[in-house]
Amino acid sequence: MAVMAPVCQVEKLPTQEAHTAPSCYISTHLLIEMWHSPFHLLADAGKVELALEYAGGKDKGGEVVSYQFNPYGVSAKATFPESHIFIHTWPENGYAAIDVFASDEKEAYQVFERLKEAFQPQYVHALEMKRGQLVELEET
Repeated sequence: MAVMAPVCQVEKLPTQEAHTAPSCYISTHLLIEMWHSPFHLLADAGKVELALEYAGGKDKGGEVVSYQFNPYGVSAKATFPESHIFIHTWPENGYAAIDVFASDEKEAYQVFERLKEAFQPQYVHALEMKRGQLVELEET
């Protein structure tokens, strides 16, 4: 049986060049989907909390809160000074839906890389959005 190599695809939403003030946004938002993660990493709230602490940076302080579904599955949020992470898991499908809000693009992608390490997915799809992008309004 062939082993599938992990795949990671990232899309960036285009900006409206003619109407957008360049480089003026509040935060980077990554919408992440992970598939084929090991069941045990997604099923238990304690393991998910540890993964979020690792992804957000334990040394930065912060708070992680989770809800354990019965018989398995987790919803959790982690709040750190430079980033916020939200996750919902479906371990029976090896799937996690994750949102990362970060103060800048570099921080968002550092969190993203640590999440991939922690959850070990075989396939990842991410969509990047710039939140709070300033748009110049035209007179009509």
